[in-house]
Amino acid sequence: MSFLYPHVLLLLALVPALGVAMVLLKRRSTHAWHQLVSPSHPELVLAPPAWRTNLPPVLALLALLCTIFALARPINGYEAGHAAASGRNLLIALDISRSMETQDVAPSRIEEARAAAYELIDALPGDKIGLIVFSGEADLVVPLTHDHTALRDALEQVNRDWAGSGGTNFDQLLRCAISTFTRSAPDGANALLILSDGEDTVDTPVSLAQEARKKNMLVITVGVGTPTGAPIPDPKGENGLWQDATGKHVISKLDTASLQRFAQATGGDFFMMGSGADLSAFARETAAKLTEHEESFESGRVPRDLFAWFALPALLLIIAAILTATGWHAPKLRCLLPVVLAIFYAQSASAASPPDSYAAALQALRDERADEASELFSAALLSDDPQLQAAAHLALGNQRARACFAKLRSLYEGGNPQHQPTPDALQKIVDELKTATIPYNDALHVQHDQMQARHNLDKVNTLIKKLEEEIERLKQQQNQDQQQNQDQQQNQDQQQNQDQQQNQDQQQNQDQQQKQDQQQKQDQQQNQDQQQNQDQQQNQDQQQNQDQQQNQDQQQNQDQQQNQDQQQNQDQQQNQDQQQNQDQQQNQDQQQNQDQQQNQDQQQNQDQQQNQDQQQNQDRQRQQNQQQEKENPDEQIGGNLGTQQGENQRAELSEEEKEKQRAAGVLRMHMDETGGSPIPHPEAPRKRPLKDY
Repeated sequence: MSFLYPHVLLLLALVPALGVAMVLLKRRSTHAWHQLVSPSHPELVLAPPAWRTNLPPVLALLALLCTIFALARPINGYEAGHAAASGRNLLIALDISRSMETQDVAPSRIEEARAAAYELIDALPGDKIGLIVFSGEADLVVPLTHDHTALRDALEQVNRDWAGSGGTNFDQLLRCAISTFTRSAPDGANALLILSDGEDTVDTPVSLAQEARKKNMLVITVGVGTPTGAPIPDPKGENGLWQDATGKHVISKLDTASLQRFAQATGGDFFMMGSGADLSAFARETAAKLTEHEESFESGRVPRDLFAWFALPALLLIIAAILTATGWHAPKLRCLLPVVLAIFYAQSASAASPPDSYAAALQALRDERADEASELFSAALLSDDPQLQAAAHLALGNQRARACFAKLRSLYEGGNPQHQPTPDALQKIVDELKTATIPYNDALHVQHDQMQARHNLDKVNTLIKKLEEEIERLKQQQNQDQQQNQDQQQNQDQQQNQDQQQNQDQQQNQDQQQKQDQQQKQDQQQNQDQQQNQDQQQNQDQQQNQDQQQNQDQQQNQDQQQNQDQQQNQDQQQNQDQQQNQDQQQNQDQQQNQDQQQNQDQQQNQDQQQNQDQQQNQDRQRQQNQQQEKENPDEQIGGNLGTQQGENQRAELSEEEKEKQRAAGVLRMHMDETGGSPIPHPEAPRKRPLKDY
């Protein structure tokens, strides 16, 4: 006898440790009762029998011991194991010609076809599926297999570089599919599912499709692309587009006629991507027409498991320990007996045939009974064969991963890029994927060289990493969206506030405008009233002014009349004054003339008198001179001379004086005649002339 998990035997150290702990606890409780009750009254303590108190702990320790041995998985050597599986045969043909790179569907036709292939694999979990890639040639990449994980990995790596030659040759594809089904499943109906745009560059004859029908091969065509088409991209071409031999850009279109022709020739069906129909339901309906093939295989060495020899005693010992510790009566024990027998029967049935459980699980998986398949795979884990255990762990992991993939696909709604799941939904799938990695780790723990489990584990971990990155991106996107929403909300609030403020301002402006209008009306009314008052006042003022003007005019007329009268009076007075003045002037002139005449007469009289006086003086002087001559004859001569000079001077002076006197007299006479004289006359008063020019 050996153990699959010998490290579990280290738990045997718990058995003696728990035994010692139970003994010490028993002694402590007994000592506590002795301290509480007096030794002279032992009848106060009702102590059960010693076997009744010691047997339950012993039974519990024995149950723990058996449980540890059962967990260590004791085995008694190995034996050969066999398993059986059934399913339908289906080949997926993926077109990788240059026209499949056309981007009339997002992101391209080949990516759309790849997504459709994933959906077909998920729709047929228990069937054998293979993969063919074709363009000018056709190659079988993955033969018919139940290992859908390997099929997915190969499908993920397919690209345009795998194309051996250009063009699309359906002839080579049909021959490759017929050859594959002839080798793997010559009997029964099989199916070839073609994912292509239908552009046949070699004109495959329909006779080859009829030959495929004779060999029970259905051709199911799935059209990828649009009837309108689009240019074929080419990174090395001009403007990034593919050109034919003539240098023209090629427009690739979906050719539904050729695809329908192949499908009808073999009795198959045609499906068009993007039509809104369910591809998974279409695939299941088509697969129902195919023949299921039974297949048995050797699952490797199966260990002879002995854990039931320890698990069952452990269960019985636990029940016995419970019964002896509780003191139940016989009727209750009889009720518990069917439960124990049922548990024992279920344990025996589950551990009966792990290979059969594995085969039944595969059948349940094909029948889409996922829950039952999970239970059967779990029952197959009880096998002693590490290979079968690893296969069961791998199947459980694949089943959990497939369920996660289905949930993930449903979140994206068939690859619609406009619909994005929430980070919480993706986080749930990540948690489920992490749970799905546990069976893969268990498979690697049982069988270290299980490459499929390691490969699937790496793929799931890669997907988990991508999903975590997607979750982080979505969270950032949500934060950005929230920030944008907050900004939009703030902008809306600001806009609303601005609108409210504008409305308030407009209302205020309207109120102010109304007030202004009212004020203007009032002002206009006041102005009109004032204008009327002013007009009335002006009219009154004008009337008053007119009255005043009339009064003034009357007054002026009166004044003018008075002035005229006065002027006339003045003129008359002036005339009278002038007449008087003239009369006076005439009188004065007459008086002046009289005075001048008198003055002249007086002057003449004076001149005559002076002449007489001078004559007298001369006579006297002569007499004196004669007397002196007589007395002084010498001096007489000188005296005579002097006398004679003096007489001459006097004679001369008298002539000059006479001239002056005559001139003065003439001037005086002239001035008297013209009305004035520059020489003042004391005897004649000065008068203003009548004219000043």
